[in-house]
Amino acid sequence: MKVAIPSDNQETITKRTGQSKGFVVYEISNGKIMHSEYRENTMDEHDEEAEHSHAQIIALLSDVDILLVAAIGKHMKRDVENSSMEYQFVKETKLNQIVSNFLNQKKIG
Repeated sequence: MKVAIPSDNQETITKRTGQSKGFVVYEISNGKIMHSEYRENTMDEHDEEAEHSHAQIIALLSDVDILLVAAIGKHMKRDVENSSMEYQFVKETKLNQIVSNFLNQKKIG
């Protein structure tokens, strides 16, 4: 399973998913992180009010199963929902805490 978290600094989650500088992608197997990598978002900034697509981000994360987000704009939400990826809201800000909570949640669930 692959999990992605938007992050500008690889330490904390980015509030605006579609405007994140990149995504930390974790490969998880048997409840453990096997590998992680940072994928840079090369999409230009955009106006949230104007109609736009996040196809470039969706392609960047095409092998990801779930996207963990603090918030998600209506256009990003639409594009994620039209992909094979799911998304889930998180309240934590530090990536290590987010991943730890996600792993613990999967053990329980």
